[in-house]
Amino acid sequence: MYLSSEEERALEGEYGEAIATSYRVLLSLGEYLGADRLIPIKSAHISGVNYANIGEEGLRFVEKLSEEAKVSVKTTLNPCGIELDNPSSLNPPSQFVERQRKIIDSYLKMGVSPTLTCVPYEYDNKPRRGSHIAWAESSASIYANSVLGAMTNRESAISSLAAAVTGKTPNAGMHLAENRKPGLVVSVSSDAIPMTTAEFGLLGLFAGKLTQKPIGFTGIGKPDRYQMKALGAGIGTSGSSPMFIALDSKPNGIEEVPYTIHEKKEMKDANTLSSEPQMVLLGCPFYTFSEVKKLAKIVSSKKVTKRFYLHLSRSVYEMAEGENIIHRLEASGIKVLKDVCPSLTPIGSWNGMDKAITDSAKGSYYMRTALKYKVGVLDLETIIKQYTQ
Repeated sequence: MYLSSEEERALEGEYGEAIATSYRVLLSLGEYLGADRLIPIKSAHISGVNYANIGEEGLRFVEKLSEEAKVSVKTTLNPCGIELDNPSSLNPPSQFVERQRKIIDSYLKMGVSPTLTCVPYEYDNKPRRGSHIAWAESSASIYANSVLGAMTNRESAISSLAAAVTGKTPNAGMHLAENRKPGLVVSVSSDAIPMTTAEFGLLGLFAGKLTQKPIGFTGIGKPDRYQMKALGAGIGTSGSSPMFIALDSKPNGIEEVPYTIHEKKEMKDANTLSSEPQMVLLGCPFYTFSEVKKLAKIVSSKKVTKRFYLHLSRSVYEMAEGENIIHRLEASGIKVLKDVCPSLTPIGSWNGMDKAITDSAKGSYYMRTALKYKVGVLDLETIIKQYTQ
């Protein structure tokens, strides 16, 4: 892989060990991907934030790098495991709070924006169409490629941080136009068309495991951006595909996989809770402002009958608070949280609960596998109908 003379000097440590470490990460990644060179990026988004996810080793790595590293492009941050302004709100162990704060402080020391969001494209970090970026968080990177027309590989916590520090990423994968074409098409039959965001998420779970290449879909019509957010989140959960494309018809010579009412029923059955839930968890990925307004409208004048959590970014929370929406939701008994990832934070374990309902296929998968909950997926309207009065 070609490196400029300046990149060579950086790799050799002329600009400090943190930058040299970052270039070593990118060089190894670029050689693995077959990149010819490094290219500049416009922004980065970093995962590897939640202490429940990265643990002691991740904490030590971030602390060590922050001793001298600074990000060189606009860089936003994924959700963590506590509300920073109100860390006791979910009853986390004090040791967890202490370590989570150390992780956040290390990123802030490097100049990362404390956005604590998995939907950075909503207000905090909007990439322009055609721009090269380096984003971790699978649902965000897939959304950026598929809906926004930006270009990013599905970065890891370490590679996105290395890209943020250097302002560069390997010229490979989704940064090349020839790789942004479907390698497989999922053909959705007329009796299996997803009608809700929850059903789009389940379709994504089904499709994501089929290929590592971009996925084409026929038969899904023109989903709105919330449905596309759920579709991409599902894809990113079950596999490593970096992008989806809605097609009018299947291109010649590409493998086709049917998604009929049979497959749709299988996905729903696999994500059904057979017992009574103890809590409702919404916001994986975080709700947008429009989704919050929709929730407030359909829950109006009702009271929830379960422990009920809604997860938002700081930006969306502030907008909703400014329009008195947070107060209205809380009056219905909904606990509105910011900063916190619902799928990788053991909220239930801290409060003696392990049975949940969510409207997110992605959330259902990680709550089952990472948090060991029993989880079911329902659309938002059904959740409100069943768990309010």
